[in-house]
Amino acid sequence: MSLILVVEDEPTIRSNLQRLLGIEGFTTEGAENGAEALKCIAARKPDLVLSDVMMPVMDGHALLGAMRSDPSMSQIPVILLTAMADRSAMRQGMNIGADDYLTKPFQRDELLAALRSRLERAAAQRAENDRLSAEARRLRVVDPVTDLPNREALLERLPHALAAMSRQQGRLALIVVGLEGFSRINDSLGHAAGDRLLRAIADRLQAEIDRSICSSPFDGVARLGGVLFAVTLAEVGGNDHVDDLARRLLAHIAEPVSIEGQELFIDASAGISLYPHDGVSSDVLLEHAETALGEAKRGGGSGFAYFAPEMNAAAGDRLRLHNDLHRAIERGELEVYYQPQLNVISGRIIGFEALIRWQHPELGQISPVRFIPIAEESGQIVAIGAWILEAACVQAKAWIDQGFSPLRMAVNLSARQFSDDDLCALVSGVLSRTGLPAASLELEITEGTAMQGAERAIAIMHRLKSLGVKLALDDFGTGYSSLTYLKRFPLDVLKVDQSFVRNITTDPGDAAITRAVVLLARSFSMSVITEGVETAEHLRFIADLGCEEYQGYFFSKPVPASEAAVLLGRQMSIA
Repeated sequence: MSLILVVEDEPTIRSNLQRLLGIEGFTTEGAENGAEALKCIAARKPDLVLSDVMMPVMDGHALLGAMRSDPSMSQIPVILLTAMADRSAMRQGMNIGADDYLTKPFQRDELLAALRSRLERAAAQRAENDRLSAEARRLRVVDPVTDLPNREALLERLPHALAAMSRQQGRLALIVVGLEGFSRINDSLGHAAGDRLLRAIADRLQAEIDRSICSSPFDGVARLGGVLFAVTLAEVGGNDHVDDLARRLLAHIAEPVSIEGQELFIDASAGISLYPHDGVSSDVLLEHAETALGEAKRGGGSGFAYFAPEMNAAAGDRLRLHNDLHRAIERGELEVYYQPQLNVISGRIIGFEALIRWQHPELGQISPVRFIPIAEESGQIVAIGAWILEAACVQAKAWIDQGFSPLRMAVNLSARQFSDDDLCALVSGVLSRTGLPAASLELEITEGTAMQGAERAIAIMHRLKSLGVKLALDDFGTGYSSLTYLKRFPLDVLKVDQSFVRNITTDPGDAAITRAVVLLARSFSMSVITEGVETAEHLRFIADLGCEEYQGYFFSKPVPASEAAVLLGRQMSIA
């Protein structure tokens, strides 16, 4: 039965309206002005408000405006009543958000028709909102590739399972399964084939759970993301049951999968944590199972390992870094260092590469090799990358304003950043805020990142190029770039990875690769910058190849901004 709030300052009219609506089967409440109506709406949440316009204290238009600005009331339909036939007043009400407008005196049938029409519309809208909310929740907690619950869903479900095990004094096993060698399938057959393989693995994991002799309503499979899956097994007895399931899971995954007429083979490892022995919270159990998975992989892969406390030393370090990294920016612990990039012929600094450093207050200088992977895995790299970009652009603009021009600033984009939907808006906003010319910013993307969904990467690169920035492909030669894609990437620079440069004067293979990269870049009208130049011999070699630019310890290691400014000043004084 619909509840209708009648807002009318004339008691007789209000009473008559409530009586009429009551006869028609509606439940009603009354209010003598808008202020009183708002209190009633907050308390009773009526299905519709029928309000006079001209009232003391708060009129109908003010009531309507207050309702439309309050999310808890904004969707309630409102029909305004007025004795005026002034179209401007009616237009005002409709502009504020009135659902209908009736002019007094009105006919009974006219009123009832308006009420029923608005109530039906509101009911339909609520049904649609409920459907959309349910779909939004499904999308939030379901992995779109496999249709399995995702990590968020697992972490929502696990506490209920653990609470049940606590009441029953039972045990639960959490098995994290990691696939091995998946990237080569993506690289060779494409992501569509990779997705089909993931779905096949998901079906096999679910089939093993369904076949389990001892089953519980809390048993299930989830995809944690990437190549990680999780299996929960509640009400387990001894470890033999868990051992048996883990072996069967891994054996089933190892069976060939037929995709696009090819038999594909993939291995997997598993890490296992047990409730309550290895933890009593979902987060801890998942952390411990992933730690055990790492141990299983270090043991050669294709097997499984149980979590053991001694694994916690390394895992504890990672957890601490993960937690401390959340506050590193606001505590001023992160700093951007700058490695000069020089013209090979003139020897002049033509730019810098911005590199992150972390000075931990207790642990001292922490290598990026340690904390960048943690930031990548946790997603913190997006916020850190945005901070680096802003800081580097501010610094570049300051140097340019001081007369150190022309000068470019190279900033690395992580895989997470590059796939972030807000990347182009971020870059555009930073350039606008800092005033750095777009042409002075060079964004570096690794070859591996560019090849993870090459078609999407091409689209993102074109959007970035439309901002006026330059693009460089970093670590070139270490991945699996196809020349078909490379010629479609709108790149300005290829960077020769330092792993080739290190032995360039002694290893014919590394020398040949570097020479090939230079020739390739020229054919695509790109410039080349060589990383890792550490000796005069390195510099002479790349000069002979025709490389335009270089960076490396031969000239300078990455340095703080103050030391970089000294290098720039020294160059200016020589000029």
